[in-house]
Amino acid sequence: MHTPKASTIAPRPTSMGGECCTDQQCESGLRNTYFEGKRLTPDMFRIEQRYLVERRRLLNRAIHGWGIAYGYGISSAKATLTIQSGFALDKSGRELLQVGKRLLKFSDAILLDKDGQQLDTQQASVPAQPADGKPGTVPEPPCWLLSVHYAEQDRDPVSVKDPCHCDRHEWDHICETVRYSLREIQCSECCDEFPCELTCECGAESCCKEPIDTTKLEGNKKTSIHKNMPFKRGGCRCFCDHLTGLQPGADCTEHLCGIKEPCGLVKVDLRHGVPLACVKLEQDDSKRWTFSEWIDACGPRRLVKRNDLLFDLIRGCDLTRIAEIGWHEWHRKNDPIGFDEFSEALGYEESQGKTPEYVSKKFWVKFSRPVLEESLLRPDCFAMTVMSREKKEGWWNTFRVPLRRIDTALVPKQDGDPNGYVRSARLVFEGAWGRDVVEGWSEFLDRETRVEVEVRGDFIIDCNGQPVDANAVGVISHPTGNGSPGGTFMSTFRVKPRPQPVDESVRKEGAPS
Repeated sequence: MHTPKASTIAPRPTSMGGECCTDQQCESGLRNTYFEGKRLTPDMFRIEQRYLVERRRLLNRAIHGWGIAYGYGISSAKATLTIQSGFALDKSGRELLQVGKRLLKFSDAILLDKDGQQLDTQQASVPAQPADGKPGTVPEPPCWLLSVHYAEQDRDPVSVKDPCHCDRHEWDHICETVRYSLREIQCSECCDEFPCELTCECGAESCCKEPIDTTKLEGNKKTSIHKNMPFKRGGCRCFCDHLTGLQPGADCTEHLCGIKEPCGLVKVDLRHGVPLACVKLEQDDSKRWTFSEWIDACGPRRLVKRNDLLFDLIRGCDLTRIAEIGWHEWHRKNDPIGFDEFSEALGYEESQGKTPEYVSKKFWVKFSRPVLEESLLRPDCFAMTVMSREKKEGWWNTFRVPLRRIDTALVPKQDGDPNGYVRSARLVFEGAWGRDVVEGWSEFLDRETRVEVEVRGDFIIDCNGQPVDANAVGVISHPTGNGSPGGTFMSTFRVKPRPQPVDESVRKEGAPS
């Protein structure tokens, strides 16, 4: 028996209720089918190309969002911006790809007003009034937002003869490229955060509501239905409401404006620019506007967070940690350390002004990145607690060690560290307390003692403006961190009793008044 080809088998008609012509325009996506004998026309290829391009841009919008994916480094020299190669996605899902570096002069940029309309290059100016409103002061120059835009340019003209032997001109290719714009903004807006796009009201309810006291019958025994079942995250209702309200084709209409350039007409989407940097302008000797050397190439950027970047954020690769501690061999050690080791670790006595103090030898920390010295110098960033047993009932008496100051000169600054940032901290104790321990004026170390040292990462800010990830990890002394900013590093150890009891008369005579 001859079996017909699959392409020639007619589909079995089916009967369905409701309207049958709701997709006549096929706005969801029209693509070609191919069969033997089909006549291929230019319109067939346009349909094929449009389907593939629109689907790719839809995926870009839905999955990746918009912003700078990587590249587009910017530097300024001799009134010219040098823009390195880069890749970005705009709000319509178009790919903005620049291959190789480009030198951008002020005359090459498209000037836009606050509404996104094109301006003439002669309309750039500095504010007419001084920045502080006082006469006689030099006005502060405004800032300009540099953005990259999707652009198309027709390439390779060809002549085509019609059946009537009339010549017409067409373009053989379209070059997808980018163009740059400048829009005047307040300098304070350069570092404004993008508004939250997650929009929802109260979403505290679970996605599937079930009474907590719901029970089910297992044999002759009633048990809770939630036994051994994790509760769903309450925010899933909020996420669902947000995603349900989004529209697949929102704000992705073609808005290509013709821009005349010396080499021809370029069609640019001026509505969907991707911010790159804030720059400032200045006038040269001929009163022509040029770029100054001031650039903020990070503040206004919106970034596309790739999968590898998201996983690195989950791991906390952007966080500063405690890289090392001076007493690491004592950290959570089972056996107590000797009293002499502990007293020696307290350091040496010196005078800071008129007040004696003990600069510790072992009680210091080093950080994996520079931290803000101003946030580190406050004594409440650290705490040392000493606990000693009572003779009768065995209660633990708790004493907080008096810290005089924090020394940050243990580790020298490295090349590239910003001013006002340091990489280490060392505890400096009150002199009277140090002598009390070393010389034995009090008896709280005559018995076994427990010591707790805390480093409060929530109070210490790193060079990226984030709290130090100081969470302790088990018995590991360093590096610290559980992948979230802040937290407290807690280190404990025990100290053996003082080797020989100090005579009470010596203790009373030598004790400070």
